[in-house]
Parts: sequence; C-alpha cells; structure tokens
Amino acid sequence: MRRTRNLDPYFTTARFDSKCPETGKDIKRGDRIAYFPATRTAYSEDSKAADQIRTMQFSAAYGMADANY
Repeated sequence: MRRTRNLDPYFTTARFDSKCPETGKDIKRGDRIAYFPATRTAYSEDSKAADQIRTMQFSAAYGMADANY
C-alpha cells in the first residue's frame, strides 16, 4: 500500500537558516515560518504566502464556502 503525503501548507519552526524567496529576509533557525511541502519552500512569517495560510486556516475554522479554494 502506498502512503500519501499531506501537501497542505502549514506553519512550523525553521530547522535551518535560509532566506525567504518572496521577501528576501533571512530566516534563522527557530523562527516561525510558513512551509509549503508541495514545493519544499519556506517563507518568512511576514510574507504574502504566510498571509495566505492564515486566510485558509481562518476560512476552514469558520466553515466558509471558499475554505479549500
């Protein structure tokens, strides 16, 4: 049986130092980041990508029609 991975983006803690591809800010180990597993990309918490995750979580929490858009 093949395992399927959940590819939904989520917030997590950075395990490595890196740089946000959107804002260009440095991401230090231990910072809160927005992680997109489908593309294996980490964004800083101030990026528009992180704002997109917050919007999706809000929509899902309140059962809005566009929660999985």
